[in-house]
This record gives sequence, structure tokens and C-alpha cells, in this order.
Amino acid sequence: MHLKDTTTGDIMKALDGLLHEVGGGSSLALNLVALTTEDEREEVEKAASVAAQEHPYRLILVIPRDLEATEPRIDAEVTVGERLGSAEAIILRLDGPAAAHLSSIVLPMLASDIPVVTWWLLDPVRYGLEHELRSFADRRITYSARAADPVQSLFRRAESYAAGDTDICWTRISLWRSLIASAFDGVTQSVESITIKADADDPSAQLMAAWLHTRLGVAPEVVDTEVERNSEHLPAIASVAFTMSGGETMEVERTADGTTILRQAGLPKRRQTLQGRTLGQLLAEELRHIDPDTAYRKVLDTFQEHYAGIKA
Repeated sequence: MHLKDTTTGDIMKALDGLLHEVGGGSSLALNLVALTTEDEREEVEKAASVAAQEHPYRLILVIPRDLEATEPRIDAEVTVGERLGSAEAIILRLDGPAAAHLSSIVLPMLASDIPVVTWWLLDPVRYGLEHELRSFADRRITYSARAADPVQSLFRRAESYAAGDTDICWTRISLWRSLIASAFDGVTQSVESITIKADADDPSAQLMAAWLHTRLGVAPEVVDTEVERNSEHLPAIASVAFTMSGGETMEVERTADGTTILRQAGLPKRRQTLQGRTLGQLLAEELRHIDPDTAYRKVLDTFQEHYAGIKA
């Protein structure tokens, strides 16, 4: 259902009418408020429909449109099911002052008594909406790799961190972290040095370095390397190599097709596939965790300290 130059009240009446037609409201796990552009709308909708299979939610998709308009205007599309799967969805296109007062528009649309997650691919600072998105959310998901300056965006996340913040770039390395952690099972020697071959501008590579520093107490060297990937959602990391106190080495190397090879002294090579996951799969993983991610917070603190030292 499309509503032109509408109001919050009329949007909610339309949603209630659609829910009545399909037999009443569904059992929702959370509210998901997503900020995007018209160009990225299709990608966000596809990801949201995948994630909704695990997490039934009310999706409020916000598209800032003509920010220079002097008069506020809200155009909306309201759906239940259809192309967005099991989600209840409200798609908002906002002009002028309507975009600047996002929270006052979105708050009446939220389903009550369930968590609120905000998610954005674009940089909300560009639209002056960062505070608005953070003000009413229990959890906030960004994607630093999509910013104009990805590493600077990650640094800004570290400076302004609040409990509940997270980043798709952190989610991208969860399989890497699991693989490396399992490789250390039974290893008794301490780590002397770590070398990461990666795209140094990839926030996931920087988070990997900070995570290893936090876990092992050794600052990795990130060697800027051109990395082939079969998906933009796969971290741009080619290999992570460790030198132990006894001189032995261990390395995890990933090829362009996602095959990883673990080389460890005295053991046969072990192969595993780390294919790039879709944006919807990464979003679904993040939505499984509503509580603050304390590991991510520690990694951001380590990253901030290291990055500030470089900038100084």
C-alpha cells in the first residue's frame, strides 16, 4: 500500500488494516530501523528478507530524499509479507525537516515491548542523523567498509562507542576468529610475532589485528596486500601468520575462492572453506545478539589506542 504526503497516524492505520486482512499481528522478535539510500534500497530489502526468516520483525526502512526541501513530506509504502518475507515493513521517504526529526516520526511506529535495532549502510554523519539513530535503539549496527574513509569511520565508532554498538565488519571475521581460536587448541608456546597480509584499508583487517592483540598481547604487523575476493562481504585478509617463542610457525592462508589452508608445524595441512556470506546472513548473525558485545568493545579500545598512535 502506497501513501503519498502522509502522516504517522495514517501509516499506522494502514499497517493495522493490512495486519487485520492477514489474520492479525504476528509474534515479533524486534524492531529493525534501517537507514539507506534509494540506490541501496533493493540490497537492503533483500538482506532484510533473509534475516527475517530467523528473526520476525517490524522493519522501518528510512530513505532520506530531498534534504533541501523547505516543507516536510513523508511518502510511505506499507507491506506485510510480500517481497520482504515474514517482516512487517514500513518504507519511509522523507523530505526536508521530516528527515531531520527522524526519531519523532519513527518512535510511534515501533512495536512495543520488544528491542529496537538500528542498522545503516551509509554514513549517518553525512545526513546529520547519527544522534537520531542512536537515541532510541538498544543495538546499533553499522558497516564501516561502506564509509568514504572506512578506517576513519571505525575510529569514530571507537570514540563514540556506546553499549550495543557493533559493525558488520566485525561480523565478517567471526569465522576467521573461530578458525584461529581452534588452531591454538593444544598450543603451549607463546606467540612472538604476528603478520597479517590484508588490505590495510579494510576495517575487518584492522579489527582482526586488534582482536589478536587483545587475545595474545602481541601487536600484529599488517602488510598492505592486494587481496582477491569472491564477495565484497568477505574480509580482505589473505593470511595470518604466527611465529612462536620456540621458533615454530603457524599460518592460516585464504585463497580467492574462499579455501583456507592451516599450516602448522608437525601437522598435516588442514583445509576449510570460508566463503563470503551474504549481507542478509551477516545481518541475521548480528540480530541473534541483543546484549552488548563486550569482546567488540575491548577490540575497539585496542584499535583506538593503536590507531591514535599512528595518527600522532
